[in-house]
Amino acid sequence: MIDKNNALEYNYKILAQERKKRKISQDQAAVKLTLSVGQIKSLENNLEYGFITPHFRNLALKRYAKFLEIPFYKIIPIPATQEKIVDYPSKEVASQIDKQNKNLLQLLILKIRYFIMGLVVLSLLVFFFFIPANKAKIPSSEIVIPEIAVIDYIDVIPVNKNFIQNKNLKAGPKESVQEAENKSDTISTEFLCSIESASMDKIWSRINPEKPPTYFHIVSLKKQSICTIDNRGVLRKYNLDDGEKLTHRGEAPFKVQLNPSISELYFQGWKVYLEKNDNFVQLNPVDMAIELN
Repeated sequence: MIDKNNALEYNYKILAQERKKRKISQDQAAVKLTLSVGQIKSLENNLEYGFITPHFRNLALKRYAKFLEIPFYKIIPIPATQEKIVDYPSKEVASQIDKQNKNLLQLLILKIRYFIMGLVVLSLLVFFFFIPANKAKIPSSEIVIPEIAVIDYIDVIPVNKNFIQNKNLKAGPKESVQEAENKSDTISTEFLCSIESASMDKIWSRINPEKPPTYFHIVSLKKQSICTIDNRGVLRKYNLDDGEKLTHRGEAPFKVQLNPSISELYFQGWKVYLEKNDNFVQLNPVDMAIELN
């Protein structure tokens, strides 16, 4: 349940009005924003469920307003600022303050002059006494750059591991865990991962598995962002391009947040059939040893 003391106070009625005006259903809005229909209803009616913290609720509210092209000030009114009462000093007091400020300014200018003069003198001393001596100790004709210095320089050059591994990437179900982690470095700012707190739209398993439950495979038909969490609580986020394939490995059961209309999901050797509102899917494993017995 959301703590309303930390949640934004907003004009929630304008959300449903603008959505109906644009002829957009709650299902369509949920798919577009990768939220559940219950979360959309919670935002439109200012209900106390659907989000684990006020922070996630506020982020979802801002994304919903942007999706409906509603200026944010129409949803959250800005309170009128109170005028400050200024107590102006008298002329005598103001004159004394001006004199004090002038004296302080003159003192500051004098200190700056002394400081600059000191730097100039110190620089001249360093130039005349230290630099000639150093030049005499190391003649330019004897300066030799050893080969080992070049080797050390090469050793400390930072290597972009992502670039090396991406050159050998092969799209397909045998993609490694390291390749999958490389793809999870960045995620779209428009995508809000709420897999930890959302309720599941679909719970899926097969009684006759053909593959081990240590991974799932997804094919993205269009560009999208997804996130997943496994039984150990390891959360991963991915950005997928058009036609990109990804194999995520971990410990089942897996919870996946995705766009079902542009996704093909596979688990334990079977295709998971997704409906249009299945934004949150849980993949429950079945032990293959038990099935063989």
